[in-house]
Amino acid sequence: MTISAGAAAADSVASASAATVATLRGVPVGGFSPYSPTPLNLVTRVMKLPPKAHSVMAMTSAMALHFGGYEFARSANMALFTSTQTGFTGPTAFPLAMACVSPFSVILLMGYGRELERNGPRVALRHCTLLSIGVISSLGILISYLERNNIKLFGGKVALAKVAVWSSFVFQNAYAHLLYTQHWSFIGSVLTPSQGATWFASIAGMSSITSTLAGSAVSRLVNRIGLTGLLEGTAICLVLSLLCADFAYSIAERNGFDPAEEIKEKKRKAQERASMKKGDKAVDLAVEKKKGTVAKSLDLFRRVPTLGALFWEVFVFQSLSTILNLCFITKLKADIPDDKIRAAWTGNFWALVNAVSGVMQFGIMPLFMNKVEPSLVWCGMPLFPALCTIVQCFQDDPSLDLIAFSFFAAKVMDYSLRNVVNEMVYMPLDFESRYLGKEIIGVFGNRLGKSGMSIILAGLTFVSGRDFSIFELSQLTALASLSWWATTIRLSHFIPKKREAEAQAKSRQQEMPNTKKDR
Repeated sequence: MTISAGAAAADSVASASAATVATLRGVPVGGFSPYSPTPLNLVTRVMKLPPKAHSVMAMTSAMALHFGGYEFARSANMALFTSTQTGFTGPTAFPLAMACVSPFSVILLMGYGRELERNGPRVALRHCTLLSIGVISSLGILISYLERNNIKLFGGKVALAKVAVWSSFVFQNAYAHLLYTQHWSFIGSVLTPSQGATWFASIAGMSSITSTLAGSAVSRLVNRIGLTGLLEGTAICLVLSLLCADFAYSIAERNGFDPAEEIKEKKRKAQERASMKKGDKAVDLAVEKKKGTVAKSLDLFRRVPTLGALFWEVFVFQSLSTILNLCFITKLKADIPDDKIRAAWTGNFWALVNAVSGVMQFGIMPLFMNKVEPSLVWCGMPLFPALCTIVQCFQDDPSLDLIAFSFFAAKVMDYSLRNVVNEMVYMPLDFESRYLGKEIIGVFGNRLGKSGMSIILAGLTFVSGRDFSIFELSQLTALASLSWWATTIRLSHFIPKKREAEAQAKSRQQEMPNTKKDR
């Protein structure tokens, strides 16, 4: 597979987006149709949109900026991690680094749970984004300084730059899901399932566009600002993302559809019921309030079995993604030893992934999702990646192009289809499921899948005394892809029909105080 130029990929997404405009005109989201044939009319239409539309657009922009910045961080960290100067050349380095992601994700998740409980979803997102900005920016400056001064410890055996690169790589693999699941939680709380079926693909498509543009810009920027400069670019994108997300929540709070009102109303009713009870039957709200994130999470997963099915689907898919990624990195390192050329190749690869995902999100998915039940989509989604991995596993020495194409197929399905139907599963669920449950699955489940598989691979390498060959890894990808298919079939049994999901979501939104119908 030949990776095309990033600019051409970005043009293809823009063309698909323009072609979809005519298709989507007249399809309301909360009573609006934002597309118009002239720029002046477009601005006028946007200004007249209802508050819910403005808030969704602001959060969509926040998520798109976040993913644009993530492309800079991903390309920079991958090049730094595999560099002969600042990175790690051993075959077990990548699995061990991924193994560190899961425990670090748990720490982030527990911090998020406390912030959500104490301050609500708006402040939790604000603090998580500020943390990401500070860590990424600081590590970029630190790596640049340590590279220039070549500071070492333990008699010159350990370069501090490598420690900083390791830390940056681990954090980059943990923070992305921490933020974007919160963006999606807000959007899924504001829209109904029918609106989500129409607009979720296009909302995700905006992130594909920014990711494509950012990925295609890596090859040009890396020669001007360097790899650590890309990390500072990520921090700048996150600052803009923070402003957009905070604006979205401010609109929701001013107009009475803040998602936090749902949990506030639930707590108020619980307090009222408690005040009506006396003696031994009284409800001890203080004990309930003292429950930690872990205890609340266990109670939540027992109460909502759909979350358990989602957790295992995410775990197995990320295990598949980890094996494919390891194949990809190993072959890429062997075939392209130059750091900057490898970073540019990686940037173009991800630009192509995002471009094709964007074409599907704007040109196919909005119409497709309105006609097909999500449960059927889940059952059919793994088939194409499974076919690609099966073909790969029968090759004695798969080429970089073949491995890249298998990885490409899995990530395109993930970005264009899986992320959309995944968000639709959460829409009819309650506040705890949409915010805490989703974050547990998005952060811990995702990273546990990556870390768990990385630990298994590193352990098998240690026991056998030799490294896995590309052929053996390819066989594992085929097994993992079939396992993923099995988990999606199981998950499909928990997903309600569109009509049922719509009724549940509307019932939930109507119970929120201060909700106005026109919004």
